[in-house]
Amino acid sequence: MTAARRKARGFSLVEMLIGLCVMSLAGTALTSLMIHNSRINRAQQMAGDVQNNARNSMELIVSRLRSAGWDPLNKDIPVVVTDPDLSDPVSQIEIFADHDEDGFTTSDGEQVLIRHSGDRIEWRVNGDPSSPFSLVASDISNDADGDGTPEPMFVPDDPSKPTTVLVRVTARSPVPDPATGRYITYTLTNEVALRKTL
Repeated sequence: MTAARRKARGFSLVEMLIGLCVMSLAGTALTSLMIHNSRINRAQQMAGDVQNNARNSMELIVSRLRSAGWDPLNKDIPVVVTDPDLSDPVSQIEIFADHDEDGFTTSDGEQVLIRHSGDRIEWRVNGDPSSPFSLVASDISNDADGDGTPEPMFVPDDPSKPTTVLVRVTARSPVPDPATGRYITYTLTNEVALRKTL
């Protein structure tokens, strides 16, 4: 009867504590693994978002630059006006194109001023200096080397008579990567040949 009573009585306190300890360790390991995987997934998602931001910004800028100098009536419209001061923190370029073929660049979209200021790319799509700028993209640091100083977004081969413009876009994640604690950056460059010289 004593042997039967021992079989029926269940787990001892020591066995139960050991079981709880093993389950607790396994639960902690599983939770840590899930948190780590979540951080990796978030970092990958952030990297993808940063790359998309840089690509979309580059695509919008390059499509405008490729239309620069469109002058079907040969009215000698300007092609681009480059940034007068490459040392200041605002990088800009003004693009001219006679899309409606009226001999002027006064219609919306024919005189576009694109600028990088702070962490934003903005443009104004008409020649009126009092018109507001529209946001094209945010989280654009243009700080590819990470020294805290943005590099120029538009670099012409010749400031007075450019034939090509090097466009550099560096996008940065809005918050640090949860896995590393550092910002994610992605840089694209594209050299655009202008339709004609100034």
